[in-house]
Amino acid sequence: MKYWLAVISLEHAKIAAASGFLQVCHGKAAPLRKTSSGDQFFIYSPKTGMGRGESIMAFTYRGTFDDDSVYQVEQVPGFSPYRKNATFDYSFQPAPIRSIPGMELTANPNWGLIMRRGFIEISASDATRITEFRGVTP
Repeated sequence: MKYWLAVISLEHAKIAAASGFLQVCHGKAAPLRKTSSGDQFFIYSPKTGMGRGESIMAFTYRGTFDDDSVYQVEQVPGFSPYRKNATFDYSFQPAPIRSIPGMELTANPNWGLIMRRGFIEISASDATRITEFRGVTP
């Protein structure tokens, strides 16, 4: 099993959770194709809105990929992003990134630049820290 971190505004993360899918990097397929059924992911929301809104800098959702299928949908005319079905853990409560001690990711002084990739693999240790910080057993 692998652990992933998707950088998504809170507004878009709420849509994904309510609809049961994950869409990353403005709808690119390649990042999602790296994942497998059963892999876990966390959504990190830097702001409430995409490129705007209040700064929150928190892990806002946790979930698991349902299968290996990556599919394309027409969201609006001219924009057909790729998605992957996911089950979201609604017991997960937001966890501010700066409040979680000992993370490998934030130990890197350039962690903000790393997050700009939009979708990255994180260590099992970091996944455990994020989960335990909010009192949810992995």
